[in-house]
Amino acid sequence: MAKKVDRIGKILGATRQFSIKTRAAGPLDLVQLREEINERLESRGGRPSDPEWALRRVIPLKRSSWNFLREKSGELQVNPGHLAAIILERGIESFKRRRHGAKSRKPLAAD
Repeated sequence: MAKKVDRIGKILGATRQFSIKTRAAGPLDLVQLREEINERLESRGGRPSDPEWALRRVIPLKRSSWNFLREKSGELQVNPGHLAAIILERGIESFKRRRHGAKSRKPLAAD
């Protein structure tokens, strides 16, 4: 990978090369996530849920991922499974935007 970066830098005439770190999650991300949870989950006499969720599936997770979800769900006062679903949906939408962003700038249709 480093050789490829060096080659690309040389072709582009770069005088310096450095790695760009990804943005770390911070407190504002948790605030936004809490707002999304409050907007999406509705109680209809039982445990709050998103009325748009039509499917329930079992998915494999590493123990460390489940522990993270349990910890954050306690902070956000939500079920760990609901938190997992919201995070998964956010990731899928982000993936779709990246894949379709170069092809089209039109908003993605809802499924």
